[in-house]
Amino acid sequence: MKAGRNDTCPCGSGLKYKKCCGLKDDNSRTGNRLFREIEAALMERMLPFADEVYGEDAIDQALLLFLDDEGAIEFDAADPLNPFFLPWFLFNWVIEPTDLRPIPEAPVNKTIAESFLELHESSLAPETVELIKASNRRPLSFFEVMEGIPGKSLKLYDLLQECSIDVDEDAASTSLRQGDIIIGSIMVPMGGRTRPLALGPFALEASDKPKVIALRREILENSEETSINEAVLHQQEAFVLGLYLDIIDEMLDQTEEDEPLH
Repeated sequence: MKAGRNDTCPCGSGLKYKKCCGLKDDNSRTGNRLFREIEAALMERMLPFADEVYGEDAIDQALLLFLDDEGAIEFDAADPLNPFFLPWFLFNWVIEPTDLRPIPEAPVNKTIAESFLELHESSLAPETVELIKASNRRPLSFFEVMEGIPGKSLKLYDLLQECSIDVDEDAASTSLRQGDIIIGSIMVPMGGRTRPLALGPFALEASDKPKVIALRREILENSEETSINEAVLHQQEAFVLGLYLDIIDEMLDQTEEDEPLH
């Protein structure tokens, strides 16, 4: 049971909760709120920048690659995948030299974030610059939820890199359960705190874990490495993302089959 603000703090200090650990919780919530505000403001600036510098069709071209689907429709602002796709679009997607460019002058081998920073760094607040650098080119991986404090944090185990990580997270932590598996990317720590850049909108079930472990074995075989690091994850990103989307498609198909006919 959570301590009330006027209750004795459960840490044993003898102080009231609001004068002890409650202050830390309040500061954490305030920090997360400010972080989200900075992040939202940055996204609002970077998306129009992408249209201007990379072309209005860039987001559709990136979506086709993200979904690995030649029949992918145009970007839909209401798609539930957007909180996962848009950070990838801004911080991970690049146009390869052999790719067809949305517009002839679109930068090659640069993420949208890198191009944005190159042009605007001198006019940005230091915390915004730090946020961009901490978010840029972060690899995708699968994580098992080990513990969670709703509205505050998650303890995750990276199933591909085989390491544990604690992240500040005040949204998904309210619904994720121990044993759930999520896909996402983790930012470089900022101010001693680690946060997710993006998490997939649908959690996988514990029964899907063997598929992730099988993918890990396949990646090790393909890369001829003895362990998986961030460089390997970048190289194998299409396979990581592909597995997640395949499992989600199966889940949604099963849900449709289970729905009663009217």
